[in-house]
Amino acid sequence: MEKWNQSYGFLLGKVLQQMETKFAEGLVPYHINARQYGVLLFINGNPYSSQKDISENLQIDRTTMVSHIDHLETLGFVERTRNPNDRRSYSLMITPKGKDLLDSRWEFLNDIELEVLAPLSNQERQLLKEFLIKIWTTL
Repeated sequence: MEKWNQSYGFLLGKVLQQMETKFAEGLVPYHINARQYGVLLFINGNPYSSQKDISENLQIDRTTMVSHIDHLETLGFVERTRNPNDRRSYSLMITPKGKDLLDSRWEFLNDIELEVLAPLSNQERQLLKEFLIKIWTTL
């Protein structure tokens, strides 16, 4: 039997944990977490998305998504407007303040990725990315 600390789940989890911990430290001054940053990234790339769309795409339960959006709106990073096609839902847009946050932290996030993946060559990093995308898109 394979050692528990040699399993894929354990190893992937530990790498992710290190990345999230380092990234979270850089988000403290902005009062958001890594998942909320991911929500901002999604909204920036998919303007006028509904909370339901974001929740489904990022696989975040709806209750948690409402909490994230409320928090991001309170901080002035996103703006909710009534969806003209469905009065029961809102369309979300990133604000200039939210865009500034994304821009300022993007380089920081890339630096963390490079730091964590430093033991790998460029070719190995590219292969790892391809493997992870392949696994993720077939789940």
